[in-house]
Amino acid sequence: MNDSLQDTLQTLIQSGTTSNAALNRLINDYADYHMMLTFVGGLFLVSLLLLSFFLWRRSTKVHSIFEKKTYLYFGGISVIVSLFMALIVAANLSSALDARQAFAGSLEMLSTPQTGTPKDQRYQSFQAWVQSGSVQMPSLVQSKINNRLSWQLPKAIICSILLVLLVAICTRVWQTLIRKSRSRQTKWSFRQAALLLSGVVATVIVCFLPMLMVIGNTQASFAPIVLTLFFG
Repeated sequence: MNDSLQDTLQTLIQSGTTSNAALNRLINDYADYHMMLTFVGGLFLVSLLLLSFFLWRRSTKVHSIFEKKTYLYFGGISVIVSLFMALIVAANLSSALDARQAFAGSLEMLSTPQTGTPKDQRYQSFQAWVQSGSVQMPSLVQSKINNRLSWQLPKAIICSILLVLLVAICTRVWQTLIRKSRSRQTKWSFRQAALLLSGVVATVIVCFLPMLMVIGNTQASFAPIVLTLFFG
């Protein structure tokens, strides 16, 4: 049934039809999915760039070696993460602006299910929906979307709270370390610089992973239809 679903969707897209309400809803949801990442990722991108600028400015006004290096390391890594986020935002903006073509390219993700499995049943429901061209979803599809939202939205909220808490804790820890370093002006060794850099990288990773989870779960909460199509 997977091939029939994939072929049906590809045929409809290639025909250029705009009258199939089911297909239109899938494509609009796909566009929303990528636009949401563009929006949320863009907010993080702007925040990271502002943070980088702030840390660079701070590094020019302090005399403690530890404090100066801390600001420079965090600022430098923030720039690197910003570049990564910029690529993600640009790619998703491109997909959102040309959602029809991007959705067609993503149909290869529809793998072949075994007959009678939940995946096969899901594909059959989507198949019936796009063939009908109706706005109204089949009950199975709607049920799976509701089930996804029942845990996806809370997960997005929890991840957001977790991210805020981690950023607050890490900020407090580094502020304490910086405050203590001001009373100890010693000559720095390569080992000390390496340890500081390792601590900075570890902190960024600890905060970066929840950030990705916030983006992913927020996307899925606002655009659950295509995720239900591809992943259930």
